[in-house]
Amino acid sequence: MNTSLFRPIALTLIRKTFVWTTLCALVICVVQGAFSYHQAQAHFEMEVQGIARTNMPLLSIAIWDIEPEILQRQIETITQQHQVGYTRLETLTGQVFEAGNAALRYSSGASRFDVFYPQTAGSLVGTLEVSPDPAVFYSEVFSSLISVLAGYGVLTLLICSMLALVLRRELQQPMQTIAHFVTELNPGELAKPLVLNRPRNRLRDEIDLVADGFTALQAELNTHIENLDRLVAERTVQLEEALESIRHLSVSDPLTGVFNRHLFNERFPQELERATRYGRPLCVIFCDIDHFKQINDRYGHAGGDTVLRQLSSTVSGGLRSDIDWLVRFGGEEFVLVLPETMLEAAVGMAERLRVRVSAEKIMLGEAGAITVTASFGVAQFMPDDTLETLLKRADAALYAAKAAGRDLVFPRFQGQ
Repeated sequence: MNTSLFRPIALTLIRKTFVWTTLCALVICVVQGAFSYHQAQAHFEMEVQGIARTNMPLLSIAIWDIEPEILQRQIETITQQHQVGYTRLETLTGQVFEAGNAALRYSSGASRFDVFYPQTAGSLVGTLEVSPDPAVFYSEVFSSLISVLAGYGVLTLLICSMLALVLRRELQQPMQTIAHFVTELNPGELAKPLVLNRPRNRLRDEIDLVADGFTALQAELNTHIENLDRLVAERTVQLEEALESIRHLSVSDPLTGVFNRHLFNERFPQELERATRYGRPLCVIFCDIDHFKQINDRYGHAGGDTVLRQLSSTVSGGLRSDIDWLVRFGGEEFVLVLPETMLEAAVGMAERLRVRVSAEKIMLGEAGAITVTASFGVAQFMPDDTLETLLKRADAALYAAKAAGRDLVFPRFQGQ
């Protein structure tokens, strides 16, 4: 995140408020200044005229009494007034009395007054001219404007200060809390609640809507993630089941369900290596259904398939669970692998299986129940055996059993 370009929204609002408030204050000051100017001008002129009229009786008497010194002092007294810049008195006899800045005589604000004889109306004895002092006038106007500007400036600062406090509390702090919360949120804490710590018993605003929207988004994300987790778990189970099914199909005979020759070629060398390395006994048994071709010819391939399935089920039922395993080696021929088994025990197991097979009744639909027999050839792993030599000896024993009349186990021991 590029923090160099970051600016809090509260600061932006305060700056814009300050600019617009200042502009409004300036506009108001201009209007107020124009109004104050005209008002001060009228007031100033009234005061100047009031000063002149107040001194008119004294001037009239002084002119009547022909007292130049008194007239000059009165003119100077009038000029010493704060608002007056120049005063000039001209009598009918041509005498002129003046005081102040003569350059102000012809200013636009100068006032001219007629001086009459005392107690005689209409008898003119002189003319009085009073000119205001513009510097004093503008000083008063300027002071008035400064006061107005200062007042509006203080008001603007107060408004901006109060606005800054309100924005900081109501906008900046909640937004910073939300931003900090979002920044530190991670996938493991999606359920973590957003707490703004705002005052209670207040009306809701847009920040509450943002917080509510974020809370709703969290809930939706949690639900979505839970659904995804559940979906992934379901798909994983389905995939594992599919893989297990594929693996089972790849190592199983599709007709009988027992292991196929591919698995035998893969797994049997491991059994030989284990027996060689640890010196443990291992036996294999070849099993072949007697006269299977005749069964196929008489009952058809469907009947032959039923016989194969039944025999594999019967033989599997007689094996030790998780130790012995059965393989359909090809056609009607099966191989039994018996780890941890000596030759005599393997022959005994083969004999028991032979009896079970011959005693099993197999239902072939309309053909009814039939019985079949099987021949067994047993061989024990010897230290110098290879896979081929071991299987060759077991296969030779099977052919010996068939040659001896079938439904037999070879080798045969005493009492068999």
